[in-house]
Amino acid sequence: MRDVSRRAAILVLAAAVPLAALGVAAAVTYWPSSLPEPLAAPNDPILPDLAMSPLTDVAAGVAPSGNQYVAFTASIGNLGSGPFIVHAVRADERGDWRVSQRFREHDAPTSEVVTPGNMVFGGHGHDHWHVQIGASYWLTRPASSEVLRRYSKVGYCFFDQVRLARQPAHPPIAPTFGKDDCDGRSTLELEMGLSPGFADPYFWTLPDQRLLVNGLADGVYRLWADADPNDWFREANEANNLTWVDLRLTLSQSPPKVEVVRRGPAGASAWVAG
Repeated sequence: MRDVSRRAAILVLAAAVPLAALGVAAAVTYWPSSLPEPLAAPNDPILPDLAMSPLTDVAAGVAPSGNQYVAFTASIGNLGSGPFIVHAVRADERGDWRVSQRFREHDAPTSEVVTPGNMVFGGHGHDHWHVQIGASYWLTRPASSEVLRRYSKVGYCFFDQVRLARQPAHPPIAPTFGKDDCDGRSTLELEMGLSPGFADPYFWTLPDQRLLVNGLADGVYRLWADADPNDWFREANEANNLTWVDLRLTLSQSPPKVEVVRRGPAGASAWVAG
């Protein structure tokens, strides 16, 4: 399991901006000449398929500050035939990162597409690099699209943490992406990802696995989670990235109470320990 003492970081109540079609955004065109050229563009790639598992461990609580939160566990899995690979490189320790998605090809060398992503070094003891991919969780009323609360994770360090209950036809025998692949504050190049049939859960005990719910009236709300909120990454199936759960919140009492009343579809089967 992920070391829950590695605390994540930053609460940003900012709206995510939808980006490119076809699962990838337009490549950034200006980089230091000292960076290596990107690999060839995809030809016949073996695609991953990011999917969000059902949200679990939903709980309500009060922080020492008095703020009320709903906490939950979320897990992104790879149901595809190909690995999900994020590659990042920079010219020096102060330089900007070039973040790419890389692909295994059917009959060609590894290919690559540059994304708008950035790398952020986590704080609060969560001391490794994360790819920052935008707002992942938000809260609405069940019959409304109005976003009442939004949370942008500091990012993800993807690695093969647990095996999915639902496995692809030919999963790897052993994990291929490790939890230490994101380490090294001074590193100039790194690669993280998810092998087919693996998931990367983020547990409810982490500070970035919660939504601030101060000021909301008692009632039923819908909590959403998205595996690729800005559509930066190319996948075999773009329709299973999103899941939701309806919650009955009682915030007028202390401690606050939350009850799961309905679950939406989830792309990935619930993860199980490998």
